[in-house]
This record gives sequence, C-alpha cells and structure tokens, in this order.
Amino acid sequence: MENRQVVFRIVVVVLMTMGLGSAALAQDAAPVEPLDFSGEPVVLEFSSGAAGPPTVEPLTDGRMTFRIQAAGEVSGAFAGSISALVSEVTAMPSPPLHPVTVMFTIETEDGTLEGFYAGSLYLAEGSDQAAIHASGMILSVSGVYADLYLADVFVSSTVQFVDGRSVGESGTMTITGR
Repeated sequence: MENRQVVFRIVVVVLMTMGLGSAALAQDAAPVEPLDFSGEPVVLEFSSGAAGPPTVEPLTDGRMTFRIQAAGEVSGAFAGSISALVSEVTAMPSPPLHPVTVMFTIETEDGTLEGFYAGSLYLAEGSDQAAIHASGMILSVSGVYADLYLADVFVSSTVQFVDGRSVGESGTMTITGR
C-alpha cells in the first residue's frame, strides 16, 4: 500500500512539473508584430489552376455536386501561394448562372490567411470564360495578419474553359479590414 502512495506522489509531482513547464514555454513565446492593414483595402491578384481531378456526383433529384481543388499564386499587397476548394451544387446540365463557393488558404513568407467567398458564376452560352462575383470573410489568420481577422473579402474573377472544362481562375481579391 505504501508503494502505491509513493508512486502516486511521484506521478503527481511529475505531472505538475510538466504542466508548469508547458505554461512557462507558452508565456516565453516572442510576441509577433502584426502588419498594419488599418488603412486602405488589401488588393491581391490571383491565378489558380486545378490541383487534381474534379469530383462530380449526380443527385437523384436532377442536380449535381461539383468539387475541385485548385492551387496557384497571389501577388499585390503581399505575395505567396493560394490553395482552394471550389464547390458547386447545381442543376444538370448547369444553367448559365449558378452558385459557387470557394474555401481558400493564402500562405506567404510572413504567415497564413484562411477564408471563403461565395457568389455566382455566369457562363454565357458558347463562351470560354465565366465570371465570378462573390463575397466572403477571412476566418483564420496567423499573427502578422491579425488586423485581417474577420475582414470582408470581395472577389471578381474569370474562369477559363477549354472544351467545356474549367482550366483555371484568375482575378482580384479585395480584403477590407474591420
């Protein structure tokens, strides 16, 4: 019985020491200086292409789901890479105007922003370009981009089509701080 008490006390002391050490490490992290985005809107130019094959699932009610991953580059107020998950639910065949949602991550040398935009995609009959007009929000940031947390996102872009299949999106993303 005494051995159990001794072992229990040792375990308690070890756990307390580990907990205090972890708290000390968390407090010792160097503060990050956020970039100042309080003035003008942040304007980014982006271009992305498919990063894999699309997933198309026909639904029993005559609609379909469409998802594709995309990757590319972003430039402007800062430069880096963009990755995105594009998602649509639309009638089959797709009407010229239908909804689209994009969840994106922008990675730069300084940090990361994650967010979404949702809006409409319009592909005129016989055209090889579709227009996207959408809005959304920044949902997650690393420290340097703290001023852009929950900022509004506005996107105006063009999707290029070859033989009826999208091959990439390029456009402007405007981020306005809160």
